[in-house]
Order: sequence, then C-alpha cells, then structure tokens
Amino acid sequence: MSLLRIDWTRFEELITEVVKKVRSEYQVDVVVGVGKSGLIPAAIVAKKLGVAEFYSVAARFYDDGKPPKKILDRPRITHQSVGDLSGKRVLVVDDFSRSGLTLFKVKRLLLGKGAEVVKTAVVVLRGDAKTGPDYYGRRFEGCVVFPWDLAKVRRKPTSFKHWKS
Repeated sequence: MSLLRIDWTRFEELITEVVKKVRSEYQVDVVVGVGKSGLIPAAIVAKKLGVAEFYSVAARFYDDGKPPKKILDRPRITHQSVGDLSGKRVLVVDDFSRSGLTLFKVKRLLLGKGAEVVKTAVVVLRGDAKTGPDYYGRRFEGCVVFPWDLAKVRRKPTSFKHWKS
C-alpha cells in the first residue's frame, strides 16, 4: 500500500484549493466538522470562508490506525453539537473520505435538523471511493498521513517501513 505524507505546507495548499472550489459555487452559512480529524480542516475552512457558525459531529466507522480498519458495519454518530439549521446552507468538512458513508450519514443528520442544502468537502478523497464529496483537494488510493498524524508516525517509524512513499 502506498503512503501519502502531507506536511503543513501541502495541507495549506489542499485546503486553499477546496476553499476556492466552494467559494466559486456555494454560499456557506454553517460549517460542520467531522471529528476527530476533520475538525482541524473544518475550522480552517470556516475561517478562510469567513463563516462564524461552526458545529461538530463525531462519527465512528474506522479506527485511528494507519491504514485504518473498519470497526463497524456502518458509520455511527457518537456525539453532535448541532443547533437549529432551518433554512441554512451547510458545508460538512472531513480530512479524508474512504467510502463516503460517514459524510452521507452526517448529511442526513443535518438535513433532519432543517438545513436547506448540505454539501460536503474533504482534503483527500480515496481514489476508488464509490461515492464522493462535493469538493475535495486531492484523490489518492493509499494511506494518508496528515500533519496532526505525524507525531504518532514518528513515535513508531517501524510501523510504516513496508509502505512505499
């Protein structure tokens, strides 16, 4: 399996690309980050778009390993801090989408809270994903290590020796 390490510089480039795409066609009222790892890009996207209203939704489907392993048969919302979304245009942001099922589950939740429109964005989209977000920065078919994952990688460098860069 190939490995893509994204440093902070490349992350900034990918986020900027996502924000340009969103800004060109969608007026966002609310940003919702998918926790844990999606909260970092979501907060940055909200700041770059000038969106003040921000919520989080925690969902479990995969573990935190690299590569991640599916731990449930379908995504499950474990926590949410979402207010009334009546008539609002929402952007859901996550770091990575493998299957699109987590984004779909969060989107359904937000539509149920009254959102007028819900669009989705990720930094990296799995290249073989069956369904994708509305916006993404890059496609990649292997395992992705984001800047916030690098401390974990550095503590256990031997766990990645079998992957090609």
